[in-house]
Amino acid sequence: MKKIIAVILAVTLAFSGTVFAAASDGEAMDNSGIMFCTNAINGILNAVFKGFGALFPKDFADIEDYETENFYEGTENFIDAPAENAKWYLGFGKASMVPENLKDGSKEYYTGGYFTQKINGVYDDQGANAVALTDNSGRGTVVMVAVDGIGVCNADVRTIRAEAEKKLADMGVESDIVAININSTHCHTVIDTQGFGLEPLIKTVFQNLFSFLPFIEKTRSIDPEFYELMIDGASDAIVEAYTSMEPGTLYYFETEGIGRSERNNNYMDDKYGYIFNKRYDMEGYQHVIACFKFVPDNKESAPTVFANVGGHPTTINRETKLLSADYPNYTEYKMNAEGINFMFIQGAQSPISVNAGGVETEEILDEVAKEIEADPVTEDYEQAKKLGYEFARIILEAEENAKPVEPVLNVKMKEIVVPLEYGLMELGAVSGLLGQTVVRDKSAQAGYSLITEVGYLEFGTDIVMLTVPGELIPQLVYGNVVDKTQSYTGTDWNYEYTADIIGEGKTVLVMGLCNDAIGYIVPDNDYAPFIADSLWNTDMGEKLWGEPQRHYEEMLSAGSEAGSSVMSELNALAKEYN
Repeated sequence: MKKIIAVILAVTLAFSGTVFAAASDGEAMDNSGIMFCTNAINGILNAVFKGFGALFPKDFADIEDYETENFYEGTENFIDAPAENAKWYLGFGKASMVPENLKDGSKEYYTGGYFTQKINGVYDDQGANAVALTDNSGRGTVVMVAVDGIGVCNADVRTIRAEAEKKLADMGVESDIVAININSTHCHTVIDTQGFGLEPLIKTVFQNLFSFLPFIEKTRSIDPEFYELMIDGASDAIVEAYTSMEPGTLYYFETEGIGRSERNNNYMDDKYGYIFNKRYDMEGYQHVIACFKFVPDNKESAPTVFANVGGHPTTINRETKLLSADYPNYTEYKMNAEGINFMFIQGAQSPISVNAGGVETEEILDEVAKEIEADPVTEDYEQAKKLGYEFARIILEAEENAKPVEPVLNVKMKEIVVPLEYGLMELGAVSGLLGQTVVRDKSAQAGYSLITEVGYLEFGTDIVMLTVPGELIPQLVYGNVVDKTQSYTGTDWNYEYTADIIGEGKTVLVMGLCNDAIGYIVPDNDYAPFIADSLWNTDMGEKLWGEPQRHYEEMLSAGSEAGSSVMSELNALAKEYN
């Protein structure tokens, strides 16, 4: 691959008279050299994607004819103070999604996002947790779900919603649900929830190519046996949560800061260095674990904590042969040991990684060491346990700072359009391999767009949670997006920051990978075709264009307009409902 890239560089440079020119004193970044090479190669790749994608039969509706199904708009109106009969009601539900034939080792399953990796056994669990919440104002119930998996696409989210409502109806339960928001934990070492396994991908590609024949049906690349378990498990968790709601008090608190990075000189006042930004050497991401705790009036009932922070669950060697839901599972394990229901909500984690090796708490290290001594297999999951146990410890420690949240729950969800550009995400969507909601759209580069969702949730009067349909660069919400002196295109980000619109005095949180998995959501001004990452991160590339910028995230993205498409709609919601 490096030899091929070297040849490509040599050929393209023969036609390029521009090399790297660093920006200084407020001047725009000049990346014309790498842009020339990247655009030349990307043009060829786009032609390949376009030609290959054109081979697939497509039955997508035109964007003008799109009809909404299994979408919730949220509460009919917003209130700014508790209603007359205000009272929090919350229910918790949980279901496993692990197939029996994986437990007994009779079948292998692909893991999420690694294409060729398989598991043939189970170490812990893969499941779905759900919380149903209402403020008793008569405006309906909101459900939040966390699914262990790399992502759940929009069409599958809508199927889960429909199945949950059907189960409730079959039970004779009249539903007042006004929103079901399904978040993925983004765990990689669990069964693939999207369909990225190499063999099924190849098989499905050929099957879908010939699905124009009457005896061949279009299919998905996700394992069909697991797919049924995922739909069933997630909907079961929703039903259990909805039917178990009881009155109580909701509290909010935050942990100590966990984003200290001496390497990047970020959040230096934070107590721990457990998360860091891989793409940008700057602040502008959530660096505390934001926690809600519900305490039932019934002293015999278990309290529930749902906690939000952005951080990739990638602490386990990708070559593991046993299923594990990574550190969120072990945070839950410890919280359960304290008699507390727990749900982990993944945040804006596009470039945010975790530093499991940074855990230094002696009691945690000793506990995990004893577990390894008792069962050597545990060593493969050592870092996941250390970080998960540590997160539980600092959450429990921070409970003393909890303050009551007024019983006000406002929700507004909105369907939005994200244009598709040629690439891997576009090919997966238009070929029918992934479970995204696709429409024909002449205005989009690839001729197709994704219908997806964003949301604006208010808990009480001063806590806002935004829902985004992919892996979001957190600076798009919190500020500090690279400007023209640092961005790939040499231009500025010309949109307001959502946190600034919401204003000081309010807590702003993000539920990432919510209701869809459209890939990485990158600022338009810093978006590069993914081939730029391969070209620049070579010895020759660095000599020609200086220190490489990271553009790995663009490999799985809807395109260069994903950032503006999502953030302009979120900002509009913030302005209308804040």
